[in-house]
Amino acid sequence: MAEVIDNYALTGISGRVGKLAVYKRINGKTFMTKYPDRSKVVYTKEQIGFREIFALASKFASEIVSDPMKKSAYPTQGRKSVYHCALSDYMKEYKRKKATELSANAD
Repeated sequence: MAEVIDNYALTGISGRVGKLAVYKRINGKTFMTKYPDRSKVVYTKEQIGFREIFALASKFASEIVSDPMKKSAYPTQGRKSVYHCALSDYMKEYKRKKATELSANAD
């Protein structure tokens, strides 16, 4: 990992440059790293399941935000955006349903 020092053009930059390099900010310093190769990563069944759940939560939150009536009526929590509140609510509801199913199957 290369640190960018005394380069005013690149100080504070972050993001990728094609599939060549990635600029990161860590503790106020700018670093350049090679683009990550995730082609050999094998995901577990649990990880794939959570990705599917998160995709459904994201779709739910996007639908709330895209409808002005639903967006204005949706309860927010502090400074969180409507999207993040809807995402959080979906995940909490999923967790509650899953716990209810597990307790029902245990009986």
